[in-house]
Amino acid sequence: MLTDLARTLKTVYSHGYRRVWGISMYVWGRLIRAMIKAKFAPAIHPPEDISSIVLRVWPQDLDINMHVNNGRYLAFMDIGRFDLLARSGLGAQVLREKWQPVLTGVNARYRRSLGVFQRFRLETRLAGWTENSLFMEHRIIPLSGPHKGEVAVTATVRAVMLKDGRKLPATEMLAPLGPLPESPPLPEAYALLMSPEERARASGGEDAKT
Repeated sequence: MLTDLARTLKTVYSHGYRRVWGISMYVWGRLIRAMIKAKFAPAIHPPEDISSIVLRVWPQDLDINMHVNNGRYLAFMDIGRFDLLARSGLGAQVLREKWQPVLTGVNARYRRSLGVFQRFRLETRLAGWTENSLFMEHRIIPLSGPHKGEVAVTATVRAVMLKDGRKLPATEMLAPLGPLPESPPLPEAYALLMSPEERARASGGEDAKT
């Protein structure tokens, strides 16, 4: 297991995931713990299953208003995506093929604030895909405090996988999950993250560029 963890961290560092996924040095400890836990957690099969992990707010997560900094929520979500990849088998494929995951768009909504030492659940699911993009949803739900059980933050994200500088098709990215069915319908929130050509293809436009 330690060998696999070392390989994962080496790949994360060599591919520049601090830039690609936006991971702050403050969350590296959380990421390592999440990787270890994922080794022993039940496997999941997206899009039917979701990743669900529990984290806690620490003082270094706070801004001058003494609640979680908006950017730190996005760093938490990086950990959720790693858990989804690892437990679904997609992470092993990424390492084996030396793919580079790249986040290309985020749309977040902040509804409730979280304070120091609050525990929360981070849910991550694969919402759908297009020819070359994966779309995921994150939800952060407090497990303590006055808004326990209410959704505090939601985010939709768009990501691609690169291999030697080219975007991989979804059929190749999701091959470990088995035969790829048609993507679930993607709401407008995801369409906002698409390129014009991608939106045209998703809506069946005939003038979409290849």
